[in-house]
This record gives sequence, C-alpha cells and structure tokens, in this order.
Amino acid sequence: MLPLIFDTDQHLTEPPDFWSDRFSKRFQDRAPTFIDHPTMGPGWSWDGGKTVRAMGLVSVGSEDPRKIGRTKSYDEIDPGCYDAKKRIEVMDIDGVGACLLFASGAGFVSLLPGDDFHLEAVRIYNDAVMDWAQTGDAKRIFPAALMPNLGIEHAVAELERVAKKGFVHYAFNQWPSGGTYPSAADEPFWSLLQETGMTMSFHGYGGGRPKSPPKDESGDEPGLRLPAVLVQEMIAALRGAGLGSTAGLATLVLSGLLERFPTLKIGLIETSAGWLPTFTERLDEAYMQHRWLGGYRLDQMPSESIKRMRVNVDREWMGLKHRDAIGVDRLMLGTDFPHIGSFYPHTRFYVELAFQGVSQDDKERMLWSNAAGLYSVN
Repeated sequence: MLPLIFDTDQHLTEPPDFWSDRFSKRFQDRAPTFIDHPTMGPGWSWDGGKTVRAMGLVSVGSEDPRKIGRTKSYDEIDPGCYDAKKRIEVMDIDGVGACLLFASGAGFVSLLPGDDFHLEAVRIYNDAVMDWAQTGDAKRIFPAALMPNLGIEHAVAELERVAKKGFVHYAFNQWPSGGTYPSAADEPFWSLLQETGMTMSFHGYGGGRPKSPPKDESGDEPGLRLPAVLVQEMIAALRGAGLGSTAGLATLVLSGLLERFPTLKIGLIETSAGWLPTFTERLDEAYMQHRWLGGYRLDQMPSESIKRMRVNVDREWMGLKHRDAIGVDRLMLGTDFPHIGSFYPHTRFYVELAFQGVSQDDKERMLWSNAAGLYSVN
C-alpha cells in the first residue's frame, strides 16, 4: 500500500484575477493581463503586450495527450490548474497529501526590465501566491517565494518579509547579490536563510535576470518576446536529466558555501536523480585534481556536501534503481503538475509501477518523510 505523497514539484497557472488591483498606479499600464494574442493565442501579457507567455503547455493538467497544444484559454483547461480549491481536489484524487508550489508564467518577472517594476512584481507575486495557497489549504500547499535580483539589500529584505508571512522555501534563481557567481556579498542572505530555517529549492536552476531588457526574438513585432514553445519541452527534458543544474550545483559546492553554513537546507527540484552518483564522482575527481588552481581548499570532499541535499525523482526510473548509491534518505517525488510531463490523474498508478521492489519503509521515506523533514512540514 502506498503512503500519502508529498509532491515536491507542482506549479500554479496564475488565475485571471491573480494580479488584479495589486500594482500601484505607477505600473498599471505594465501590469500582467490575460490576452488572446494574434500570434501566440491566449496567454499572459507583460509590459502592455511587449512580453507574451502562452499558457498551453504549462497548463495541461488531465488533458488528453492528443489534444495538448500551446493555445489554450481558461475555459479549456482543468480548473485544478488555477483554482486553489480545485487543486486540493486534484491532490486528493492523486493521493497527494501536500505539495510544493512553484510559479509558471509569473516566473517571467525575473526577465523584465525596470528595477522598480521588477521589485514590485516580485513582492506582489509572493503576497498573491500565499493568498492563493490559503484559499486552498495552507497546511497542504507550500508556495515557493521569489527573490528580487537587484542586489543583496533587496534580497535580504524580501527574505525576511516572506519568512514572517509563513513561507517555508524560496526558488533559487540567482546568487543573492545579483552576480554570475557567488561572492562575499551574498553571505548576509545565506546567514538569514539559515536562521529562518527556510529551504532553498534549487528548481532546475535559473539563469537569473539579464542586465538589459530582452532582445526582440520574434522576427516581426518589435519588442515582442515569443518563447520557443518546442524548446520549452526540450528544456524540461534537460532539467529532468540534471543538465540544467549541474554547473550551478558545482559552483555552490566548490565555493564552500555549505561548509560556512552547516545547517543550510537545499532541495534539488525538477532535476531527477539518476545522474547524481556519476556527477558526484566526477566532482570529487575534479576537486582533487585541480584544487590548487583556484587557491581554495574544502574541509571535506564535495560528495560529502552533496549528501546534505535531497533530490526528487520524476519522469525516471534510474533514480530509484540507484537509490542505494544516492541514498534512500535523500530521495523525494515530484510530478510537475500541471505541466506537460505530469501524470495526473494516474500518479499513484505510475508510482506503483516505478516503486516495485521497494520496501514499505523506503516508500514512506521517499514519498513523504524525506520531503516533509526538509521543508519542516508536519
């Protein structure tokens, strides 16, 4: 018998009224609105139509795979994608007792130009997503906070604010001071994060916020940013193989961050896990061979630091096959609902197949207690 599932990777399709009346008058003309774009179809418009994010592939839910497409409106998708009470019903159907919740279209706030607008949008998202979770069940839905990418002062201030609001984790997107690599300027953020007990969710690893506005990639309308939808699928697949996270993960470990902050908690989300033993072996090898080049020394091998992290399995069996090498106490489950790779409404059926041969005790740890412990959820 399967225990309840702690789903470490669900996403929110922001409902039509998600941003309503939250922006100041100064930014009303740039506030997100849902439009039917002539090229992209239904989607979220930022900057008065200069940035458009189609909604289809991130709002698949329970849709027939033969009908999946990027041009979807709210009346065509499962209400569990955007309605908090319906999300609880979805979770009940799949046997999911609790979930971590990450942004979908709202993740675009990290790409938009204008420092003041970016800061306001991040704060509004964090307030709105917590309100959304509480409308469903705040004891079962745990949204990830976003952090502004404007410098250490803003990051520390927002971390302190969201911790007081009850967030248990935030979605890592960039080094807190805004640089390409970790630096001494980041230390106050890590110190506060450790103090709050919140977890860093290393969600696929984002590249952070560009220093200048995104260039026009559409080829037709000036200023219109049209994400390559097919590439989106490929990116998800690469994340699922860990390829989107390895560089950032290596930098995090080799910088000595985990040694300086020994109780910092980290979850690797939407990365899968089967690649981790080989990556860890190669990281140890690289450190031993080249540790003199950077002029730094660690007190322990990189593999020991990585053992502190927990990692989720999703659309793979290799993570479970190599669970002894990874560590049963480190594995969690993520479904990516309602994105294109989710299993709903057949999650428990998939898990039954994937977890064949796994003991009941190990199932309970991988499906519930490992995640609950990392994210301090009863």
